[in-house]
Amino acid sequence: MKYFFRLIHIPVIILLLITGTAHAQIVEEDVEPRTRKGTVSPNVINFEQLFKQDEVTREGFRELRNQQRTELEARLARPDALETAVDPESYIVGPGDIFTFNIWGAMENQLPLTVTPEGKLLVPSVGEIEVAGLSLVKVQTMILEKAQPYYENSEISLSLQSPRYFRVHVVGEVEFPGTYVGQATYRISDMIFEAGGPSEWAWLRKIELRHPDGRVDYFDQTEFEQMGHLETNRFVNGGDVIYVPPMQLGSDFVEVEGEMERAGTYQILPNETLFGFLQRIRAIERNMDLTKTVVIRTDSTRKGKNPHLLYIQPLKSLDQTDRDFLLQKGDRILIPSKYVYVKGAVRMPGAYPYALNLRAKDYAGMAGGDYRAASIKAVQIYHVRTGKFENGPDVLVEAGDVVHLEQNWNERLRNIVQIIPVFTSLILAAKAAGFFGE
Repeated sequence: MKYFFRLIHIPVIILLLITGTAHAQIVEEDVEPRTRKGTVSPNVINFEQLFKQDEVTREGFRELRNQQRTELEARLARPDALETAVDPESYIVGPGDIFTFNIWGAMENQLPLTVTPEGKLLVPSVGEIEVAGLSLVKVQTMILEKAQPYYENSEISLSLQSPRYFRVHVVGEVEFPGTYVGQATYRISDMIFEAGGPSEWAWLRKIELRHPDGRVDYFDQTEFEQMGHLETNRFVNGGDVIYVPPMQLGSDFVEVEGEMERAGTYQILPNETLFGFLQRIRAIERNMDLTKTVVIRTDSTRKGKNPHLLYIQPLKSLDQTDRDFLLQKGDRILIPSKYVYVKGAVRMPGAYPYALNLRAKDYAGMAGGDYRAASIKAVQIYHVRTGKFENGPDVLVEAGDVVHLEQNWNERLRNIVQIIPVFTSLILAAKAAGFFGE
């Protein structure tokens, strides 16, 4: 009996080796497509580079901090570009603002004045004046009224020389949450850009701008990017917290497939149309045929374990009726793709540019189809537009389709034969170790 239990491991080892070989082929085909010259391939996560990252040491952290400090000093040394002249009515004065006190007449001079960390401005011959939190026009009026009696024979003015820098906290669904240095002329979108931009799971329709006094303003970055309403993109101030919320897991989601750059999961708005959604995620391109956009939806009238799927092409003429097509929770949106995806028994699996009237055998040839390892007659095509499969080398391929070249049995047998020496080595090693007994 003991020999029986030892020998039973042999078919188990063979099964594991065969399974491992097949799994390795799948990984090689599906996860590591090669890049061809002149061909754009989908972005694939390079796990090898990811796991090669060295652990950050204390010396490396200090070097990074010194580099960031040097870049910040260089930035503070040069004036930032302003989008327009500073509005004295809306600009709020705070610590760090630099003013110029101008004197003309019997005595001419220009004196730089800086608002202290306590929020005060020290004016010659006048003294300290509290200015933090006041508008620029109010500060200028107040300073001139208090200073004029001391400069009766001269004309005086107060001008803002350089807006202050301060710290703003950007947190939530951004690439690099943290504290960043901003200026009084920066808007919410500028600070989000400083933090690396929103992450993939960011909900941009209700970004919070939290002020130190407890007030909260809301910013819709998607609407701003589409409509350009500057009044909604507010200026930031020292101590503000910008919170980019995540998409709500309990909300309605749709899946976008086809175009690799826009593929993923998205949260939809109440009563959001397909056309408006595609505009919001910037999935519409000038040369795109929107009539081929397909919405795959589960038929709610059919119950059971295998509900019927509806393939809907709502954007046919792009008139107002088509634009009013409403999305539903769970919809899968297939955006017209410019590529054809080739996989299976080919030397270079991956994405290939779509060309009109090309057939399955043409794309298999582009990808270096190994006809010794596979039969071109067994090629299978998945049509994204219809969601159906079709077999044969002469099948006409459309943009977004997947061409799969099946491996033949001779090649599979050859792979099994190649692992026999490995299996034999394992048996000999087990016997030498006394696994089989005397």
